[in-house]
Amino acid sequence: MARFFFNLITILFVLLTIGEIVVFGSVLTAPPPAREVAALPTVVVLPSLTPSNTPTRTPVPSWTFTPSTTPTRTPTFTPSRTLSVTPSRTLSPTPVPPSATVPTATITDTAFPSETPLPTATATFTPSLTLTPSPTGPTVSPFLFGLREGQPIYTQNFANTAGCSWEGIGGQVFGLNNQAAAGFQVHVFGPSLDRYVLSDSNTLYGPGGWEQPVSNAVSGNTYYVELLSPGGTVVSPRITVTFTADCARNLALVNFEQKRSG
Repeated sequence: MARFFFNLITILFVLLTIGEIVVFGSVLTAPPPAREVAALPTVVVLPSLTPSNTPTRTPVPSWTFTPSTTPTRTPTFTPSRTLSVTPSRTLSPTPVPPSATVPTATITDTAFPSETPLPTATATFTPSLTLTPSPTGPTVSPFLFGLREGQPIYTQNFANTAGCSWEGIGGQVFGLNNQAAAGFQVHVFGPSLDRYVLSDSNTLYGPGGWEQPVSNAVSGNTYYVELLSPGGTVVSPRITVTFTADCARNLALVNFEQKRSG
């Protein structure tokens, strides 16, 4: 009996639940009530511009020139004055008796003594002493060292076995009395090269010898060489060395020698 009672209550609650679902579903699906639309005020009509009478331009009468009768001038003949020639009175010549001859005086020029010019003094030219400048001696170079006569000399590479796969500059440095000078800096520079080498660092060229390779192949490049003292002072003019891309001339000999005492 109790079981039947509980089942009845369950069925009742199920029916109530279904009823609520139906009610709420109808409320949710019903269309919304119509809203009243507020009436907008009437737009004020602004007055429009009414065109008035447009004044028209009345043309002003212009003055028209009417030509008048042009008077024609009639030429009037004016008689000119005529001159009449009246014959004048003719005069007859009257003979004149010959007159007496009046003697004229003859003026004779009298010679006056002339001025005799005095002898003038003649200037005697005395030769002056002319000074002949004596020949000047050779210009003294501002550098202590210079290039030995006949340098640079281009020859074939003899300092190594590289043959034509080498190009360089070498030489010697000499002091007074043709003595080898050691410790001087030889500056060699040119395309992609700027090197310093000491004199007496390569005895293959002799006492005071030096050498600076410049390329691994023969070329036609130009390089410059100058000598510096052990302290770094330039003591020689700049020497130009130009190669000719010749395997038999790929070594340039540049020998410096001291020209005067310091």
